[in-house]
Amino acid sequence: MASLAFAVTSRVVPQACHTGAPGKPAHQPPAGAATWGKLAASSGGLLAAAALAVRRRPACRQRVQRNGWGDDVTFHDASVVANVEAAEGLRLISIEAPPDVSEPFQRAGQFVQAKPSADAKASFYAISSPPGAGPGSQLEFLIKNADSNAWITGASAGDLVQLSPAMGRGFDLKCEAWEKASVNQVSLFATGSGIAPMRAAIESEALAGKVCRLYYGARSESGMAYADRFDSWRKKGIEVVPLLSQGDNNWAGRRGYVQDVMKEDEERGEGFVLAARHGALLCGQKEMVAAVRNVYSDLGVPEDRTLLNF
Repeated sequence: MASLAFAVTSRVVPQACHTGAPGKPAHQPPAGAATWGKLAASSGGLLAAAALAVRRRPACRQRVQRNGWGDDVTFHDASVVANVEAAEGLRLISIEAPPDVSEPFQRAGQFVQAKPSADAKASFYAISSPPGAGPGSQLEFLIKNADSNAWITGASAGDLVQLSPAMGRGFDLKCEAWEKASVNQVSLFATGSGIAPMRAAIESEALAGKVCRLYYGARSESGMAYADRFDSWRKKGIEVVPLLSQGDNNWAGRRGYVQDVMKEDEERGEGFVLAARHGALLCGQKEMVAAVRNVYSDLGVPEDRTLLNF
């Protein structure tokens, strides 16, 4: 369901970044599904999702993989364009995606399933670049270095990977709860690679006209992706609050966990939340999501206005 994602980390994109119970799939698998694997995201990650059941086709037909919602998924060849370090332990990977993959990408927070070959198991990755770049465009992914991701974090320009079409609900800023409350004030919460879908939301201009604050947590300053974009985000009207859970004495910014820093701001009168018109976007560890929602509950912001991207 931190940031796919999801940006994203191991077998999953944003863990706990879905609108069902944190850490659980929003729906049960269809009857007869072969296998459900527990998908756990690392920081940012990002996405608590479903596992996959493989349905075999006759040899003359393309193999498809069934995802947790019972939909058949067709994979398409895509070419790696660039693979650079985004922060300590995180890679920013650009992939030239065919129209069948990129055209369904209409909303920040959507993700793809990706795998190195037809017979491999797919992982979920949140799309970090903003939607709207047009068909056949490059998609960017923020992916944590991990053994399960080595096939893509170690990829070179020109390498082929297989991607599903962009999928998932993403951050539905026109959902009934937001429309009913006329939400015009938004907090964004991300940890680690969970900043990936937040970048997509900010740079898509979907938040234009709303008063926004981003709480972004990382373990150390060197592990904070997109720090070079903070100034441009501020120019878009996003108040950026970077904070570290660890780090050396040279860090002059906030320290702690995103949920604790947000709570401190509210308790000492420096808060941001006007409950009647407030909404939130979240992507990260399920514990963070639960803790932020607990703070919001005390402030009078209902859970259905705290959105996950999956």
